[in-house]
Amino acid sequence: MKKKLRLLLIIMMLPIGFFAQENEFEYELNPKEKEGWIIDKKGNKIEGIVKLMGSFDRPWINQQKVRFIAKTSIDPNKKRQKLQLLDVNDLQAYAAYDQDVLRQFELIKYTNFREANKGRESGGIGGKIKALNNLTASTAMAETIVKGPITVYKLYGIPTSIAANSDEIQQMEKDIRNIKMNPSILVAKNSGKVEPLSSKNFKKLTEDCEHVRAKMLQNEYASYRVEKEEKKRSKIGSLIKDEAELDSAKIQNMAVEIFTDYNANCSK
Repeated sequence: MKKKLRLLLIIMMLPIGFFAQENEFEYELNPKEKEGWIIDKKGNKIEGIVKLMGSFDRPWINQQKVRFIAKTSIDPNKKRQKLQLLDVNDLQAYAAYDQDVLRQFELIKYTNFREANKGRESGGIGGKIKALNNLTASTAMAETIVKGPITVYKLYGIPTSIAANSDEIQQMEKDIRNIKMNPSILVAKNSGKVEPLSSKNFKKLTEDCEHVRAKMLQNEYASYRVEKEEKKRSKIGSLIKDEAELDSAKIQNMAVEIFTDYNANCSK
C-alpha cells in the first residue's frame, strides 16, 4: 500500500503532458473567447489563444509550460483547434485569461534560494532534488501582480518530486501545501534587481513619494499599519518578523494597495 501511495504521489508531481507523445492537443474554441498573447525570445508579440496549464493544486506548472495557438493559425471553419505546448524558457512573457481575469507572466532573472534552502533543510533524496531544481535556474517565469515603476511578482517554488519512504511522503505533502499557500513575493524598482519583498521594504521603496508616504504614516492603507510595520525591532525580533513574512497573502495585499497607488501618482 505504501509503495502504491508513493508511486501515486510521484505521478501527481509530474508535469502535465509528461506521458503525452505529442506536443499539441485538440481544443474546442469558444466564439466569445478572449485572446491573450505570448512574447517570443526575439521580442515579437503574438496574439492568440493562451491556456494556463497550472491549477490551484499545481500553480508552479504555469511557470513551466503553456498552451498556445496564434490568431493567424486559427481555422475559422473548425471548432476544434490544435494548441501547441510551449516551454516558457522559449518565451519572454505571456498573458492568458483565467475566466475574466487577465494574468500576465514575465521571465525574470532570479534564483529561488528560499525554496532551495527549504529543500536542504528537509533532507532526504527529495529534499536534495528540490534544492537542485530551485538552484540551477537563474531565470524564472513569474506572475506579474503589480506593473509599473515598482513591479511586483509572485513566484512558486518547484516542489519535491521524489519520496523514498513514509517520512519523505509526509514531507512532500507538507512541502506542496507550503508552496501553494506561501509563494515568494518579489519586487523590482525602476527595472532594477528583482529581490524578495517583506513589510520592512515598503518604507524604503516609497520614501521618494510624498503622496504615498503621507498616506502610510496616517494609516490610510487598510493593509498597512505604520506603528506595526515600521517600529524598531531587535535582531531577534527581526528574525521572528522575517519568519512571519511567510504569510505571502499579507505582503501581496500590501503590495497591490500601496504600489498601485505609487505607480499611479509617483511615476516619473
